[in-house]
Amino acid sequence: MPISNWVKVSPKWKHLALACSTLFLLLFSCTAAQAAPPVRIAVVTGNGSGVEQDIVDRISSQLANMQDVALSTVNPDWYVVCNINESIDQMSGSIRYNGSVLVKTNSGQVIHTAAVQKYNQDFSVSGAPQLNKRLVDNAARDVINAASTRVIGPIQQAVMIEMETRDRIIQSQSLGDEDKYQEAISLLRPITPDTPHFKDVRALIDQFEMEQDALERMQAAQAKAQKGSLGEAISIASGVNAKSKRYKASRTKIAGWRAMLTKKKAK
Repeated sequence: MPISNWVKVSPKWKHLALACSTLFLLLFSCTAAQAAPPVRIAVVTGNGSGVEQDIVDRISSQLANMQDVALSTVNPDWYVVCNINESIDQMSGSIRYNGSVLVKTNSGQVIHTAAVQKYNQDFSVSGAPQLNKRLVDNAARDVINAASTRVIGPIQQAVMIEMETRDRIIQSQSLGDEDKYQEAISLLRPITPDTPHFKDVRALIDQFEMEQDALERMQAAQAKAQKGSLGEAISIASGVNAKSKRYKASRTKIAGWRAMLTKKKAK
């Protein structure tokens, strides 16, 4: 979904925007006053079969009552895809279902896969022109029940992890805006690879560590300059990373200190 649907990106973090996924950026752009948005989930069929649609309906019904979930096929965060193959053999009097229910992010990262298999055979109708309707109905019902049961628990767990991650990202951004980088990092470190945003979170930690270094350098450089040690101040400030939000300010300070140093030497 477009970033503008949630909030505008803070100018302070535009340098990080290019490296982050869209959803992560949306979360990172929120303020502490904003609650993390629900996980938007689309439940869809893979091949459009009747059994798949029944599974979709069953899963959708359960997800509709789940906290922090919004069912939507418009710009979803996650997809739940039902792929079930049906094979009927009239000669042997058997019906077989096999397939899976796949939970994945909109970028294709797999969150969970639930495999489903069912085989029913009625030897009393072997070779009959039509399979026993009860046999077919029972097999379909078993597949629908198994598929929906196996996927709901993992989705619920994944949503809990997702919401905790989103909350931590939003809180860390607020702390970062206040230059409280160590606190922000402490919030993010417990996030594990279980979340699809793990790589982005690690990048954010690196960003906060860089900003902490830049802050300390500028404070130390300013202290040196106030004591008249302009050369040391310039040397310290020169180490500010070009990607830091303090880079431009550091270059302005360095230019001023160099001018002062030149003037001082000219006397």
